[in-house]
Amino acid sequence: MIRVFLVDDHEVVRRGVAALLDSEDDIEVVGEAGGAESAIARIPALRPDVAVLDVRLPDGSGVNVCREVRSRLSSVACLMRPVGDQARGGLG
Repeated sequence: MIRVFLVDDHEVVRRGVAALLDSEDDIEVVGEAGGAESAIARIPALRPDVAVLDVRLPDGSGVNVCREVRSRLSSVACLMRPVGDQARGGLG
């Protein structure tokens, strides 16, 4: 079973991704957070295998959340979810 933690400031996105992942037999969503501080506080206690992170959060960066979490729990893999133009392939 792959344990996943979702981090996105948009609840509708978290719900949608959670529903998609929960439909898979070998994936379990173990927690969610709407911001960086909440994610940093909750992820180490829940010990997910993967954290799916929005790049931009209202109180920080998904990249910084990943760095902080991995400094405490190196086994967590981070999957960054781009926003805006980045999601459509544009980087500029």
